[in-house]
Amino acid sequence: MKQFIYMLSVVFFLLLCVGCTQADIVLPEAGGKDDIEQGVPLSVKHLGLSLEIESRSVVTGGPMDGAINPNPLTTVGLCVTKQSSNGVVSAYASGNNTQVFTFDALAVPAAWQLAEGEEILLLFSEEGTVYGFSPAERNVSLSGTPREPLMSGVKMLDKQKFYFSDGGNPVDASTDIQWETDQDDYLYCTVPDKVDRWHPEVSLTMNHALAKVSFRVLEMDGGAVFADASVKKVVLKSADGFKKSSSAKLNLATGDLSGTMTAVDELWFTADGDMRTVGSNVVDVSDVAVQAFGLVIPVTGVVATLEMTLDDDRMFTMTPPGGSGSVGSFMVNWIKGNNYIYNIRLSPQGVVIDNIEVADWGDGGSTEVPVE
Repeated sequence: MKQFIYMLSVVFFLLLCVGCTQADIVLPEAGGKDDIEQGVPLSVKHLGLSLEIESRSVVTGGPMDGAINPNPLTTVGLCVTKQSSNGVVSAYASGNNTQVFTFDALAVPAAWQLAEGEEILLLFSEEGTVYGFSPAERNVSLSGTPREPLMSGVKMLDKQKFYFSDGGNPVDASTDIQWETDQDDYLYCTVPDKVDRWHPEVSLTMNHALAKVSFRVLEMDGGAVFADASVKKVVLKSADGFKKSSSAKLNLATGDLSGTMTAVDELWFTADGDMRTVGSNVVDVSDVAVQAFGLVIPVTGVVATLEMTLDDDRMFTMTPPGGSGSVGSFMVNWIKGNNYIYNIRLSPQGVVIDNIEVADWGDGGSTEVPVE
């Protein structure tokens, strides 16, 4: 079953920040400060404004925007904790570690609601800390010293598939959003402001725990030798410098991954749908839509090389520097929340990484990183 990179849209408004998505979740007030025995149920208010964002399979924005949000995040998980006078952290409500909220587009007005079957969480005079996470179906428990919420069952694939549904039509690179993949996009956040029954409003700023890698391929010097060729697969190789996982853990307070992770020497990103053609008769790389992409566990200081396969199964490796006999290489420094766009020049002799753009996941800004 396909899993997707979501665009997060939530509550009053959705704001996109550096590698993040913002949503407002409201705990409605009830009674006054003297009424400390009556709990206030958690609820989520309507999203009045939605903005495009990328995040599994990659998250793309508010659920109300169909065209620019092909994969809106309509489900989010919350974990609320409290701290005793002696510093012991526990779930805010005993036996109720998490809650799931879903976006109801049919409601008038459209609104976030507690998912069916979920137990209502009541806020009292005790202060609580709120954590958000996605995918919402993952288990979250408190662990460590001090105790922090950990999402379990984090799976990272070393051989990923991505999907395009262009139907052979031209793609506008300036508005293109790549989102459909078989790899989950893991999101986390900590709300900086405490909640209680008198302070019911909180803002969630969801962050990406993974990095995104994207590949744009165009011909060297604006050529047209590969005018009819499409990109089928991109493989990154290193000496056990990359990572995969079948059951890692994600710290919702820090975004750090821990637990069982295995070193691997290759990461595959393979088209499993429409393939996109190589950029031919074009000089400006910004005019070329991304032809391959995926999500990766952050790593730093890894020497890697790249292989690319076209739809006719021709395979190209990186051109060695200075015409030497070795294969060309580049340095990998992936930080969570960033989108690394590899601009690749293709010639019959091989491929060269022209530069690497480090783009904030949501705002599209970029900084060129030279590749020697």
